[in-house]
Amino acid sequence: MFKKNKKGVFGLTAVQSFFSIILGLALLAYIIVIIMGVLGGTTIIPVTSGVNTNESVAFTTGLTQTLAANAYVGGSCGTVTAIYNATSGGGLISASNYSQSGCVITNTTSIYSGISWLISYPYTKNSLGQNNLNTILTNTSTGITGFFSAINPVYAILAVLVIILVLVVLVRVVQAPGSSGRTEQL
Repeated sequence: MFKKNKKGVFGLTAVQSFFSIILGLALLAYIIVIIMGVLGGTTIIPVTSGVNTNESVAFTTGLTQTLAANAYVGGSCGTVTAIYNATSGGGLISASNYSQSGCVITNTTSIYSGISWLISYPYTKNSLGQNNLNTILTNTSTGITGFFSAINPVYAILAVLVIILVLVVLVRVVQAPGSSGRTEQL
């Protein structure tokens, strides 16, 4: 029913198919890398929250201490709800005697230096699923970066030339001149 126009056709249908598949895989890989880059800094899985009650912190080594929730992956501390003197009598330490910046507590007075404090505060941290996602993204990104940093520049130039060749062949096949004025389709 349809007559094939053989003028301008390279006769390289297998090569055309091969290059089309390679181009499609390269585009798919590029999209995956872009998606991984976007997901790398996000928290798409809900975080886990909790409350540390009466965490013992000793201010003998200095006037600034970091709370334990800071050590959690993706950990962040909420506002301190209460601090008690653990050394002498367990009395409440008023908020005017300390300051908080994230998970760091600073003793702003010398009255409570050299004693243990019992600190209560809420915290959030990454869930196990989010930690696993971050590990996968980091490993894949490191692998891709390592691969391309290990490539000899000559091979990189060769890869660019092959990509240009693929594009030239595809453009020539798609825009092959014919006597009827129609073009060959992929």
